[in-house]
Amino acid sequence: MADVVLDGRSLTPRALLAIGAGASVSLCPQARVRMTESASWLADGPDADVIHAKWSWLSGRSAPSEGSDTVRVFLEDHCAGVGEPLAPDVVRAVMAARANALAIGASGARPAVVDTLLAMLEADVVPVVPELGSVGAAGSAALAHIALVACGYGGEAWIAGARMAGPEAMKGLPVLSPTEKDALSLINGSTLATVLAAYAVERARTVLQTFDEAAALSCEVVRANLGAFSARAQEARRHDGGQRVAALVRDRVAGSSLVTMRRRTDAFSIRCLPAVHGAAWDAHAYVESTVSRELNAAVDNPLVFPGHGVVEAGTFHGAPVGLVADHLKAALTQVAGISERRIFRLTYAQLSGLPSFLVPDSGVNSGLMLAQYTAASVVSEAKAMCHPASVDSVPVVQHHEDHVSMASVAARSALRVVDLVADVAAIELLCGAQGLDLRLEQGETPGGGTRLTWQRVRQHVDRWIEDRELHPDLSALGEAVRAGAFAPS
Repeated sequence: MADVVLDGRSLTPRALLAIGAGASVSLCPQARVRMTESASWLADGPDADVIHAKWSWLSGRSAPSEGSDTVRVFLEDHCAGVGEPLAPDVVRAVMAARANALAIGASGARPAVVDTLLAMLEADVVPVVPELGSVGAAGSAALAHIALVACGYGGEAWIAGARMAGPEAMKGLPVLSPTEKDALSLINGSTLATVLAAYAVERARTVLQTFDEAAALSCEVVRANLGAFSARAQEARRHDGGQRVAALVRDRVAGSSLVTMRRRTDAFSIRCLPAVHGAAWDAHAYVESTVSRELNAAVDNPLVFPGHGVVEAGTFHGAPVGLVADHLKAALTQVAGISERRIFRLTYAQLSGLPSFLVPDSGVNSGLMLAQYTAASVVSEAKAMCHPASVDSVPVVQHHEDHVSMASVAARSALRVVDLVADVAAIELLCGAQGLDLRLEQGETPGGGTRLTWQRVRQHVDRWIEDRELHPDLSALGEAVRAGAFAPS
């Protein structure tokens, strides 16, 4: 994989996921200069007492002379996560994202902090980080678990699948001896939430693309009215997403004998497809923009501006990420909901004009009846996860941190929703391909794009003739959806 250069300005969700998957990472020389200037100015400048005061309040220890032991106990105190460990690729991404935030040069952290994190990434030393415990604000438990290993104080880490004590994992690596500000900057911010949101954004793109392809296939099966995808109609509505989806459907059904201009109108699950899918794409663009900004933001406190001073601000607060993560999961769930309605239509003879449950002799065979059951269940579960975590706030730290973002909760649930609804897209593909089999037997001609989608489905699952175990087909298509088999590259 290509080297990703961290400069504090250009890290993207896609590059972050590449780091999680094993891409090498380096620090931009200009970023190193900025960090050196910031740390040197802080050490020698008139505002060092601001950092000491902040440190004393947070740690309960007033004497900087206590040195590394003070820092060690401070980091240990913050290692309060619970639950199952985060996936190693996510932890790698968190390490890189934190390094990139420090590379901006507004934290006063030394380049040695980033050097240690990057050395760990290069050696694939991945701290064991419990997934729960972050409120999406200052003093992140997840970041503290990473810092504890990076500083050689303790914790646990994975190396090549083996779980071991942190100090053992760090043998041969440059263990960090942090200053007070290094320690503060290592753990201060909503980096975990931002990384989880970045994963959700990237995976959601693949799933949304698949929903578009599946919907176009369903349009063939139900003989949709092409007028619903009129370029003029969508241009008049003026939403980019709606125009994009309508254009894609027109492209996929071009040449079809099934999707044509008709006087009758379709149900909303067909006719309003551009509005619903398009709104989700517009939401995705907004979420991606926000997450990309946050990946390159000075998410820390206090901030250090050489020549100007030290500023106490709230740039660590995860509200920007929490709000958009909640937005994304609602958008995805709405798309999954309208997909389930199309699945229902495909499997209901009175609405599709095809055999019930898309198999001949449905009195003997259940066909794809249970596929619609599963889609309904999964959509309901996604809906249950759509309560906006970002509207919740439980005051902490004796009401000093009296409003927190819960951004990590929002982002983690968004990532879960992405994974859930991928199976709904798979079910629509399964039913759409089965329906098109029947239309082909009737002598109909699908569009070139939808025929290609149908062929791709048949590469993973066979046509349903008589009842068999449904789970293997659903599982195979679900994994293919997640792997991007139906998403244009």
